Amino acid sequence: YTEFYKSISKDYLDPLAYTHFNAEGEIEFKSILYLPKKAPFDMMDNYHSKKSEVKLFVRRVLVAEKFDDLLPRYMNFVRGVVDSDDLPLNVSREQLQQNKIMKVISKKLVRKVLELMKKLAKEEESGGDDDEEKDEDEEKSDKAEKKEEKKEKSGEESTWTKFWKEFNKNLKMGCYEDDSNRSKLSKLLRYLTTKSEGKEISLDKYLDRMQESQESIYYMSGDSVEVMQKAPALQIFKKKDIEVLMLADHLDEPCLQKLADYEGKK
Repeated sequence: YTEFYKSISKDYLDPLAYTHFNAEGEIEFKSILYLPKKAPFDMMDNYHSKKSEVKLFVRRVLVAEKFDDLLPRYMNFVRGVVDSDDLPLNVSREQLQQNKIMKVISKKLVRKVLELMKKLAKEEESGGDDDEEKDEDEEKSDKAEKKEEKKEKSGEESTWTKFWKEFNKNLKMGCYEDDSNRSKLSKLLRYLTTKSEGKEISLDKYLDRMQESQESIYYMSGDSVEVMQKAPALQIFKKKDIEVLMLADHLDEPCLQKLADYEGKK
């Protein structure tokens, strides 16, 4: 799997994780999808023009090195291949983009990437929400994602922490842009808070620590955590022992505003 990743991605590093699956049902296809270890240095500069890095095959014939509609923009860092027997072979790229089968394949690929990220996040949190949505179609040979071979030692960053450091801006953009998957993406978001002691936590963890009488999720945005810590308004919440999310990234606030509420909390 590692050598295959390096051959298709031209990356010198091993992949961070992968998922390999056969989709069966109304549409059948095979796919391997990889999460890289490092984000390209210009990833956000080319965000709106960069194409998906997943190669499209039809009956094992390569038809597109990069294909716009396979994955949404915020997942453009995902590498891999898709091989479908159901797509027509001798048609133009424009005709393929309009093909209904492509939309079904794309939807399933997005779901598999989100499931892979959810597994990595759960391994770190150890004990999140275990419900996984099942598709109408049966999928077999769904192999577990590849993790780094060394087991995490105490003090070593988890696979999810490494991924979040590299690709958090993509997930925030996804939360802003992808209406249909916003609730799934929101569970992957991580924030510094007034009580997290420099560690980024999930919104689920924030809810677990909320006071029983607290009805809302509170956040403050600013240029840096240091500046926000000194804000007079924050002292009121500290006195009341209310945890506040600290949003220092310019993508944080638009993402939360789109979310509107989380698990019933505004």
